[in-house]
Amino acid sequence: MDEFVSKSAQLSPEMIRRFKQALELGKWPDGRMLSAKQKETLMEAIIIYDNANMPSGQRVGDLQDQCESKSGDSDGKDKPLKWQ
Repeated sequence: MDEFVSKSAQLSPEMIRRFKQALELGKWPDGRMLSAKQKETLMEAIIIYDNANMPSGQRVGDLQDQCESKSGDSDGKDKPLKWQ
């Protein structure tokens, strides 16, 4: 794991921003499509970078709110969804 953390130090916030954009679009800025392996590698790089540089709660994949079923506030009855 230390190897990954040291490699994440070589990544800049700008590189991570570009990696995220490439994943969102499915292609590089020059228009070439990302391969499945490239997508996997970019996702791993983003996750490793975020774990090393971002506080908990602001990392890729972190949920902002805890599920009601895990918070202990549920009374066992179904409640309507609240769309935001």
